Amino acid sequence: MVHLHKSLESEASKAAEREGRSLDQFVTEAVEEKLRHAQRSAAQRHVTPIRDRGAPLDEDAVERA
Repeated sequence: MVHLHKSLESEASKAAEREGRSLDQFVTEAVEEKLRHAQRSAAQRHVTPIRDRGAPLDEDAVERA
């Protein structure tokens, strides 16, 4: 896990340097973009209601509840 963290940090540092930004700026912008994408996806998600398939009702289970 530590190796993965160091590797990702190194790659992010290189990318930030190429773009002329600090590592903090680069990470902050990446996180903001990820959040925008997640919000967009959630807003576009289509929710289908669950429909009753007409299964027979178990009368004993209803009485116990």
